[in-house]
Amino acid sequence: MKRDKIRISRSEWEVMEVLWHKAPLSASEIFEMLGPETTWNSKTVRAFLDRLEQKKAVRKEKAHGVNVFKPIPKREHCLRQESRSFLDRFFRGNPVSMMSHFIEREELSKDEIRRLQQLLDTKCPTDEK
Repeated sequence: MKRDKIRISRSEWEVMEVLWHKAPLSASEIFEMLGPETTWNSKTVRAFLDRLEQKKAVRKEKAHGVNVFKPIPKREHCLRQESRSFLDRFFRGNPVSMMSHFIEREELSKDEIRRLQQLLDTKCPTDEK
């Protein structure tokens, strides 16, 4: 069964991260967990939750007389979808172009380079090269 694409904005993603970490939560609890890193007020968080509910990214339920929210899609599903969208939009779907872009332009530590090499080696073991 193919799932519908859920377009989640950057701000909505922050709310989803809180829910993926610990759900169910009320809007007030989400607001508190977001902390001072955001400049949002509680009404802003509630607006994001309303939008996420309309997008079918969260489900609202009553618990002890309070609305609580749970994420519907798993984080991995949304991450895969967003990664594919990024790859398609900026690199015409070509993962080699994307990897080359980042490897050539970013400062990578030796440990990061080793980790990337390990990932590539698992995809193509030495005896198959």
